[in-house]
Amino acid sequence: MTIGLRRLAVYISAATLTTACTVFPTPEPPRAMDLAPYASEPMRETPRPVSLRIDTPLASEPLDSARVLLKPSLYEFQALPAVRWRDSIPVVIRDYLIQSFRFNGGFDNVVTDTSPAFASHTLISELSAFHAENRQDQGVTVVMELHAEIMGNRTRRSLCSKSQRVEQRAESASVDALMEAFSESSRALAEATNRWAYACLAEARQR
Repeated sequence: MTIGLRRLAVYISAATLTTACTVFPTPEPPRAMDLAPYASEPMRETPRPVSLRIDTPLASEPLDSARVLLKPSLYEFQALPAVRWRDSIPVVIRDYLIQSFRFNGGFDNVVTDTSPAFASHTLISELSAFHAENRQDQGVTVVMELHAEIMGNRTRRSLCSKSQRVEQRAESASVDALMEAFSESSRALAEATNRWAYACLAEARQR
């Protein structure tokens, strides 16, 4: 593990151990973290006459978990001790995308994949990166990568597809700085996905 991420892991582990004060200590529950609420200027004044369902992104282990992931090398994932996301990473991303799409008002209705409501289109995605890594030239950097498709629910045809990659440098290797970097990356990823989806459905209506 590189120096910045190693110090963060050691610091948190040490802090956890120092809370032990009985012969059989009760482990402290991990801190449950969330992304900062979406905040930006609304992008759209006129929504598309479209109802959009946002599916939970597909992901494989270790991304399909609630662990806060560090990547100290090209080949290895490690989990930050005593800290976790409030839910699995794909659910956290799905909820954030829904929050941002509703805020920006680009579509008549935006629903989650747990809703029984009918939607004319679905945003399907695959998550391939959601972690922090230490780079010699940039320091601790959060990396996110999402491949997305818009599908017509009546035809089951894919209308558009695009891969988005976002990187955000953290101010330090502290937990708070990491959460801020994860939040900034998520906001940039959500806005890029929103713009792409809005343009995709505009072009689809003209065909």
